[in-house]
Amino acid sequence: MTNLLKLTLGYDQLAREKIYDNYAWHKKAWTLFEHHRELKERNVGTEKERGPAPFLSRYIQKSDHVQLLIVSEYFPLKPDWCGSDQWKLIEIDETYLSQENYYFDLYANPTRSVKKPDGMGGFTKHGRRLTLMDKPSQTDWLLRKGKNHGFKLDDDIPLKIEKPVNHYFNRKGRKGLHIGVRFQGAFHVTYQKAFQKAFREGIGTAKGFGFGLLMIKPA
Repeated sequence: MTNLLKLTLGYDQLAREKIYDNYAWHKKAWTLFEHHRELKERNVGTEKERGPAPFLSRYIQKSDHVQLLIVSEYFPLKPDWCGSDQWKLIEIDETYLSQENYYFDLYANPTRSVKKPDGMGGFTKHGRRLTLMDKPSQTDWLLRKGKNHGFKLDDDIPLKIEKPVNHYFNRKGRKGLHIGVRFQGAFHVTYQKAFQKAFREGIGTAKGFGFGLLMIKPA
């Protein structure tokens, strides 16, 4: 069973809990799953040992509050700093994820990999990633992801792509930047297994920083 958690927090509460960027929220979200022994033990290891986060998240800013979304196959535990009226947990069954057509809302970090010189006339083993900033490149990126993840965009529903947004964060004393792009439209599922895997594991890069969570509604 897949769980969808919706948290509604005021800005004063975010300040008290020191949730000031996507990475801070990512660290806070980990605490909701520490009652799972295997996750707690994994989280204290090196980054390589931890592997991907056991959840996807999305940080949505409103005028007077923030909505924090989490999708995970693990059951989250409500913390003391969150009231019952702020915590809404929904179980998503297989029927919901087995439809043929969906409307979708995806906040992603669309990038491409480029080679990085190693200073000795060659290239490093791992390149660097550049965010795609123009709509044609972003559209092509989503089409490729759809092919890999078992869905095809519905040409009858116009694809909306919003302007890229900068998300700065601090991680272990170092400043970083991710650029988010919001996609909205509709798609037809071509391969259920791949689509359901994408829903549970996310799309694109920087999934540990609040990107890649696929919000869907059966069409």
